[in-house]
Parts: sequence; structure tokens; C-alpha cells
Amino acid sequence: MKTLPYSEANLASCLSNRYTSQTQIESKNQFLYLKEYLGSSGLNAQTILVEEEYVSKDFLHDYASYYAYCFEPYPKICKRIHFFDSLFQETELKTAILTGEESPFWRHYLGCIVVKPIPITVIGFTILKTYAKGIHFDERNFWGTREYTVHLFGIKIKLISLAFQEQDSVLAACATTAIWTMLNKAALDFHTVLKSPSQITKDADSKSPDGSRLFPNKGLNILQICQAIQNSGLESEIRQPDYQIINQHGQVIGAFVSNLSLKKIINAYSPIGIPIILIIRVPTDTIHGWHAITVSGFKQKAPQLIPSKPEISWLADNIEKIYAHDDQWGPFARITLNNVAELETPWTIFHPQRNPTYVANIVVPLYPKIRISYENIESIVLGLDRILTFFLGNQAIADFVWDVKIHYSQTFKKHIQGSNLEDEEKISLISSNMPKYLWVATCHVGGFMILDFTFDATDVNNGMIGEHVICYVNQDFKVKFVDFLRKNRDALEALFNHRATTSYYDFLIDKLS
Repeated sequence: MKTLPYSEANLASCLSNRYTSQTQIESKNQFLYLKEYLGSSGLNAQTILVEEEYVSKDFLHDYASYYAYCFEPYPKICKRIHFFDSLFQETELKTAILTGEESPFWRHYLGCIVVKPIPITVIGFTILKTYAKGIHFDERNFWGTREYTVHLFGIKIKLISLAFQEQDSVLAACATTAIWTMLNKAALDFHTVLKSPSQITKDADSKSPDGSRLFPNKGLNILQICQAIQNSGLESEIRQPDYQIINQHGQVIGAFVSNLSLKKIINAYSPIGIPIILIIRVPTDTIHGWHAITVSGFKQKAPQLIPSKPEISWLADNIEKIYAHDDQWGPFARITLNNVAELETPWTIFHPQRNPTYVANIVVPLYPKIRISYENIESIVLGLDRILTFFLGNQAIADFVWDVKIHYSQTFKKHIQGSNLEDEEKISLISSNMPKYLWVATCHVGGFMILDFTFDATDVNNGMIGEHVICYVNQDFKVKFVDFLRKNRDALEALFNHRATTSYYDFLIDKLS
């Protein structure tokens, strides 16, 4: 073990190995990113602790799959470097080791990076502390993270993060690394199998997309990504492009996912905590290239009073930034959403012309029991918004803003517990049986909740999936709304885009009554 003061030069030196020089490290995108993330404007690292010999389980799987068969005698022992946001002497470190986990010394721990003993793609299993975060509006919300335990000197150090590693192009393309990152969270919460990149690549298919050998790997297509996710115990929902870029001649030159659609999907599925995979088109020196990243957080503005408008308003549209693991840059990379479909990623920031990044597809990994998709709920919410708009007419002080999310039922019950409902209604809802997963569509006016509509996320599409209608305003509102629904049934019922329209309309009246 040795300690060094943190500096960019020392960071580059520690990341180098016998096959990759310090100069080569300093030219890597990941180094450009990490020196900012760990620097004074980021985590403000002060000290580096180097563990010269470290056995990495993740690298051992890949070593056995490929590197052990090389003529070059690549070592199987890695190096691990640790970061602290404090300066300390060797005597302080020894005291902290002897004191154990109770020592305040370990509160300064920022995380670690495994350095693999191979050429160029040296950054292995990495967990680094996130920037300041919270769960409220206007805070960074890293919903796709988990707790890790780092074992150092026999001491267990707890850290909330999401594992990262650089793409090893021999064994894993960017999509494989994105799946591996996602499984680091899903394996904890959904009891799926966390596999090494080489195992994920094998799970994707027996052949690469062009029919050649799997290793060295040339990338995965969408079908192979879904196959690898399924073989890990999850299902995938794919979101296709909904926005076209048309040139001056009226020709379609690109089809991408709009930022509003991206925001709605990320907002909707974030509460269950599984990171979401984006297939993106990134700017390069000459043309755009395809890439995969893993989203695990966002920053969202608080709801505000907005004037009424013809189209429906979504709280998801308040998302300003998302945070993603990009194996070609680093963990929790900040991505800004601009205009209709443009993203400002590190690829854009470091591009000479700052050309934008675009999203081509969204891959949402889900627990198989979740059968009802976001689109199923949105179609019903569109009808509810029209009905409420007709009900209030010119009396509405502002536009309705809808927030559609999937929740664990126990999370929703905690929300009910802290709401302004009468105690008897709270007890009735909290004590009722609910499916494990609930879609919840909340209607806001400014920062005030008006109504919650809940749906059984485990039902079938043809079923009447409604569970509850919860009103957070006075009883007079409910009485008038029910009377309005009964008197105008013929005109309003058709507004629901649902197979069981009649049953759903009856359900609304019954629950509100």
C-alpha cells in the first residue's frame, strides 16, 4: 500500500500499467472525465491510496474467457486505487485501521477504481461517490444507485453508487457494458443474475450481428440486447423513434426519440430503480456513431402554475438533466436536453462543432410481472384530462399537470400515510390489498395534488386495470364531479381510449362516490 496526494499527474500514473503508459492514459476520454469528476470542482479528492495487488472477480471471469488463452502472459492480478477527500499521514491511516469501522476517518472515502493489467482499456470495476443528491425537486435524484460494501484492511466501507467500467472491446461492446451496469442494480432489487461482460455477450447470442465470432466483440443489436436482458431474468420494453429530422428537400435524414418522450419514460419508470438503457447517436470526427449508455438519475424542476393550453401538460417535461454511465467517458455523466430531440453529452461538448447527440431507442428493463406499459396508462390519462377540463371549464385557475409513475405498493401506502386525507380513508387504503406494482397518475395544479388514479401494473391489457381514485380536495368537489359524470355520460364516455370503456366509467363514478 502507498499513499499519494491527489493530482492529475498522480491519477494518470496510478491508472497506467505495464501495457498502457501514463501518456496514453492522459489521452483517454475517461481520464478527461475522471480528472474533472474527482477534481476540485467535483468530489475534491485529496489523497490516493494504491492497493498494488487486488483480485477482481469481474476481471477473473473475463480473464478465464479470453486472456488466459493469449500467448502474451497477461497477469490476472489487478491494481485498485482508492480516493479520499482529506489529506492524512500514514500514522492517521494506521490509527483508523486499528480503530476499525467506527473511525470517522472512513467518512472521507470517495470510492475506488480497479485497474486491469491489459492494454488501453484499463478501467475495471469502479464505484465512486455521487455528487450532492436528494429526492426532492431541484435536486439531483440518483434513483438507479445501490449500496456497495468496499472491503479494505478488513474494514467494511459503505458507499451509495452504481458500478462503472470501461468497455473492453475484446469481450464487450458498449451495449454489453450498459447491460452490466443495469444488472448491478437489478441483481440486488429483483434477484436477477449479475454476470460478467463476457457472460452477457455470450447470453446475447451465439454469433455477433454480422455472423462472425463473438470474441473479439463487434457490438450488439437491439434483439441481442433484449436477449441478454431476458437471459438475466428481466423483460425489455423498447421505445421507437417518434421524431423525424427532415432536410430542406423534404427528405427524412434521421428518426429519433423526442426529448419529451424520453423524459416521460425516464420519469415513469424511475421509481422502481432499474437503470434505463439508451441507444444514442453520437457525433464523431466525421459521422455519427451508435453507442449505448445507462441512465440512473435526473434533475427535475418543481411543478408550477402554468396557463391553460389545448395540449396536455406533463410533470416529466420539467426534467432538465439526466445522469448516465457512459463507458467511453465516465460514471454519472451529465446530459442536458435541448430543443425537440437534441442532447448535450460529453460527446457533444468535446466535439469541434459541438454537434448534438440523439436518442435512437430506449430499452426499459422490467420485472416480468409488470405487464402494463406506460402507453397503456397514458391513453387513459389523456381521457381523464379531457373530462376534468370539461368539468372545470373557465373555472380552472391553471392547467392540469400530470405525473405518471410506476410505484411499489408499499411506497404508495407511505405516500397515503403522509397525505392530507382523513384518517379513516388513510386506514382504509393502507390496510387494503394492493398489487406489488402500481401505476399512479397524479393530477397537479401548480404544486397541489388534486387526484390520484391508480392502476394494477400486473394486470392484462384487456382487463379493467383501475384500482383507486383518490381525491385530495374537499368533499364538495367530489360530489360535483360525480354529478357531472352522471349527467354527461353519453358525451364523456367516448373520451376513454380503453377496451373496457363502460366499465372504466362506472369505476370512476363508484370510486369517487
